[in-house]
Amino acid sequence: MLDQDSTSNEESQTLTLSKSDLELIVVVSNVSSPQRLIDFAKLVYGLSNLRSSLVFTRVSGMAAQTGVPEVSKYLYRLGKPLLILPSPNDVIDLLRPDKVLVIAKTEISRDIEEVVSDLRGRVALIINGSDTPPPKTELSLGDHVMVRELDPSSPPQAVLAVMLYVITKKYVVKNI
Repeated sequence: MLDQDSTSNEESQTLTLSKSDLELIVVVSNVSSPQRLIDFAKLVYGLSNLRSSLVFTRVSGMAAQTGVPEVSKYLYRLGKPLLILPSPNDVIDLLRPDKVLVIAKTEISRDIEEVVSDLRGRVALIINGSDTPPPKTELSLGDHVMVRELDPSSPPQAVLAVMLYVITKKYVVKNI
C-alpha cells in the first residue's frame, strides 16, 4: 500500500529537456488530407517537453483549403508556431538546420536508434505526409533514417510518432 506522500511525489515528477540543446524542426510534406494536418500538429506538439516546431510543405487539395485554416486556429489557441512553405528546400534555406534527416526506408537508411545520440542543434526531420514513398527530390536533402521494426507501409503518423518517441526518450530526462 502506498502512502499519500509517495503518491504525491510520483505525481509531481516533471520532465525537462536535458542539456543537449536539441531543437527539432518537424517538416511534413505532401499532405492532402485536412485531418492529417491536425493529426500531425497534435502529435508534434503533444510532446510538450520536446523543443520543436512544425512546418508543412506541399499542402494540396482539401488540406490546403480547409485543413490549413483549421490547424492554424488550433495551434494559435495553443500558442504554438506553424509555418507553411512551398517545399522542404525552402525550410532548409529559411531555417538553416544544422542537420537534415529524411524519414525513408532505403538501402542507405540508418535506424533512428543509431543516430539519435549524435543529434545536436537544429535538426530538421522531414517526413512524407502521404502514404507513398518520398520523392527523390526530398530524399536528396539529407541523411535517411527509419524505424527498422516498422513496415514501410505503416502510416506516416505512426512512423513519426515512433521517431519522436525515440528522440524524446533520449533527450528528455525525469526530475524526481
